[in-house]
Amino acid sequence: MRLLLALTLLVLPGPVLPFLLPPTPRVVNPSRSSPNPIATARIGSPALAPSPPRSLSPSSPLRPRRLPLHLLSTPNTQFDEVENSRPAASNTPDGGPDGPAAEVVQLDAPTGEAVLETPAVDLRCDAWFSAALSPRPDASALSSAQAEVLGLLTGPPTLHPLPPLVDFKGDDGGASDLYVGVPSRLVPFALASGCLSYNVPVLRKRAEAWRHFDVDGVIRHEFPKAEPAPLPAAELALMEADLLSQNLLQPLDSLSARLVYVDDHFVPELSKTSEHCYNLPATKEALDSLPPHLDAQFRRLPDGATDTFPYLQSTTRPVVPLSVLSGVDHMVGPFNSQAATNTAQGTAFLAALNTVKVGNVAVLDVGQGALVEKPHQIVRVYTTGGVGGGLHPRTLAHLAEGAEAGLVQVLASYTPSSAPAPPAAAATPVGPTLYNGYTQLQLGPNATLSYSLSEEAGGKTRPHVEEDEEERAKEGERPAMEHTLFETVDAQLYGESATLQASMISSGGCGRNRVCFSAALMENGCHVDLSGLLMSGGGQKADMRTNIHHISAGCTSKQAQRNLIGGRSTSTFKGRIRVEQSAQQTDSQQLARSLLLNNYARVWCIPSLEIIADDVQCTHGATISDLSEEELFYLRSRGIDRETARGMQLLAFVNDATKNTDREFMGNGDEGTGLKFRLTEKLKGLTPRGDREVKGEYQSA
Repeated sequence: MRLLLALTLLVLPGPVLPFLLPPTPRVVNPSRSSPNPIATARIGSPALAPSPPRSLSPSSPLRPRRLPLHLLSTPNTQFDEVENSRPAASNTPDGGPDGPAAEVVQLDAPTGEAVLETPAVDLRCDAWFSAALSPRPDASALSSAQAEVLGLLTGPPTLHPLPPLVDFKGDDGGASDLYVGVPSRLVPFALASGCLSYNVPVLRKRAEAWRHFDVDGVIRHEFPKAEPAPLPAAELALMEADLLSQNLLQPLDSLSARLVYVDDHFVPELSKTSEHCYNLPATKEALDSLPPHLDAQFRRLPDGATDTFPYLQSTTRPVVPLSVLSGVDHMVGPFNSQAATNTAQGTAFLAALNTVKVGNVAVLDVGQGALVEKPHQIVRVYTTGGVGGGLHPRTLAHLAEGAEAGLVQVLASYTPSSAPAPPAAAATPVGPTLYNGYTQLQLGPNATLSYSLSEEAGGKTRPHVEEDEEERAKEGERPAMEHTLFETVDAQLYGESATLQASMISSGGCGRNRVCFSAALMENGCHVDLSGLLMSGGGQKADMRTNIHHISAGCTSKQAQRNLIGGRSTSTFKGRIRVEQSAQQTDSQQLARSLLLNNYARVWCIPSLEIIADDVQCTHGATISDLSEEELFYLRSRGIDRETARGMQLLAFVNDATKNTDREFMGNGDEGTGLKFRLTEKLKGLTPRGDREVKGEYQSA
């Protein structure tokens, strides 16, 4: 083999050789001076555990895939992994404000050890996460599920070993060559840049999942787990009246169950439980006594950190781990590899933190064949001044075969409007709050779930900050501007013909909020209908990310996204659809529309399609514009002033994104209650005054 390789290199022309040979490592100059603080860490590049060689029978139609020549000819693939793990260089000469790009020098070829320069901001990210995890609990005080997740999170950073690449029979009974027996050591993957101190990638300023988010604002405050005191009974009664008047709390007679939490304290006085919906205190005894299907669900982490899917034992399709779906040519690889994190949402470490630090679990467990007509409501209320730490609420929703139910989840802040004097707990700023929520949805065969999420925490932003310096100063003084909100929703449709109708609305006033939704369509005939709305204003930094993963054949998905960006806010929407090679006959649609309302707002709208199959119908599109001048002229010609006319246009734009929201919770907007009325009030602060500077149909400012 080596002789054949040598002869091949001799006959190849000179210009071809650089493309075949492994890259030459860059050498760090020890005398180089840098204007930014750089930390130097000595690391070792862990090798992937090789899978045993696979023997093919002479009659097998499967053939091993041909790998690139330089991989077969390089005896030490460990150094290639270290070399490839360097973060991408910044577009500025010195590497940007976080220091120059990291460089690698090989010190010991047999071991593959190297010196890796780490930007100081990465160390601050790790220190921030260590503070959020503190005090680190003793494994003996945790449930078995929590101890398992903590071990995965805090273990030494090592590439998660790939499972053996296997062969299987396709749905048509014929042989399929999607997975071949290539030794995993010949598939090069680099450890993710977020795995400097932890085995699960944490946030990084230059990571793709966090590229446009305010990472500096997040790590500016430490968020150890908060233990806020419960509100007194008199204040609870006042809060109940206030929330009922806004329809944030729906009447009990219109609900099957209602669970109310205030600063992550369960409030039984305002709640109504049922056999399907109840609160579970996150004690070791309670978590260890969960039913098997809920225990397995509680252990799951998103972004591929849990590599297996919750298939039924009776499934007829091949059970293939997430990391090797679609074979060696298209698989995403280990969850903590750089290749996997480039397309991930960056939520695995947040879900792991939630699992370890959870205080209460809201459970919706609907049994086989149960049809629950009235919806269930879970309301999580947070005091305006903050709690000076982290809160980690958890929601588990499981629908067995043939079950039907509705779930409305509300995140809101408590700001009394009728009290002669606001309660001290709501008026006195205690400190910045980290809200780190994790919601898990699982649907069995023929199950149907209507799910609505309304994120309204943080109150309203100040109006017209783009032109009014006084309002801009007041916006910077709002306590909620120091709060950070993360909400992760992870769904698995593990039964045939399961249906999820979901609505995701983010309109709160926290300084940084990030809502992520992912759904895996695991069996034939599953359907996801997702509508989303992202509203941001003032000085907010907001993200909404979605991931719809088609794994099985004959599934459908439809996504309609609306983004409304005003003030001086910065927002990002990224919608990813991945269609595996086994998901033939997929029909997937995605359309994202964004409105930029002034010269100072910013939005990144990133639709993404990854299609491995070849028999699909997939469409996606994105538009960014301002409101229509023709429609505005029509309204003004009827005697409507400019500001009112633009408000009507914005309301029509928002209404289109709320079609999947529970109708009772939405309200009609005319009675001064309901989500529609609250959205209308928030739109008044986003509606720009005066004429826009750039003319032309559908042009953004």
